[in-house]
Amino acid sequence: MRIIFLLLVSLIFVVSCSKVDENAKPDVVVNIKVSKLGYSPSVVEVPYNKVVLFRITAVDEGIGNDYSQEFYGHCFYILPPYDVMVSNIKKGETKEVKIKTIFKGKFIFTCPYCSGVFPTKGDLIVKD
Repeated sequence: MRIIFLLLVSLIFVVSCSKVDENAKPDVVVNIKVSKLGYSPSVVEVPYNKVVLFRITAVDEGIGNDYSQEFYGHCFYILPPYDVMVSNIKKGETKEVKIKTIFKGKFIFTCPYCSGVFPTKGDLIVKD
């Protein structure tokens, strides 16, 4: 039982380390545009163990511009183990999110709102 507890605490610690303090200065800035046609660029390579600032700009209305709904516009979601999401990006708006690249490899970023409707998927490659 103690081993399971320690494993869970370790997992929570590792996952929480990928998110960064808002005031942390980024080592890398990545500008991404999202539309119904997908992400541009759709493949992003960044260095390992750096603070990366993603600036995501919506160039169209995505799933819609009814701002009274819970979900509208576009979003940017890096799947686990990063598990970071920026939601409800309106047409013409830019939102930001910072992560620390503590996992090497190839990871998917997508817009869960548009998945299955529009081809909004990309690859995040973290390497030395």
